[in-house]
Amino acid sequence: MHKYNEPLEAKLGFTVTATGAVTDMHVLKSSGNATFDEQVARCVSGYTYKPASHDGVPVAAPDTFNFHQAEVRDLEGDSKAFSDLERDADKRCHKLYPPDRKFMGPQTISIVVVSRKNGGEVETKVMQSAGEKADRNAEICLKKLVADHEELPTTFSRGIAVDWSHRR
Repeated sequence: MHKYNEPLEAKLGFTVTATGAVTDMHVLKSSGNATFDEQVARCVSGYTYKPASHDGVPVAAPDTFNFHQAEVRDLEGDSKAFSDLERDADKRCHKLYPPDRKFMGPQTISIVVVSRKNGGEVETKVMQSAGEKADRNAEICLKKLVADHEELPTTFSRGIAVDWSHRR
């Protein structure tokens, strides 16, 4: 039984098709809160992902997603830190890695989930692709930003959008 104001964590398994769609969604580890599990599954299913490739050809592949929801009071207290991180993402990513349209796909926004785990390790996962080079640059940039934003919680997971369509 989940208690109010405690962290929630769920792990989902699914397949990303060659077109980036999600199929075969299933809960690998429940948070203990069915509503939360359903909302996470709906969220993960709503994105188009960057598919795996074999010899340069997109292919279907299994994937997993760990979602950690911090305590409610932590989210409220850290909202300014996350707002600052999101604001800086476009500014600094554009400055460090100027956008180049020839390396972008049809989408111009990279959506990356950036997570800091216990021990400080930072992980990234592209949820919406703007092209391989743009996505790689977004992941590198966001890892640098997390290291620079000391006011962020010690552990978190947050989706960040980097809009490559224009300079800021």
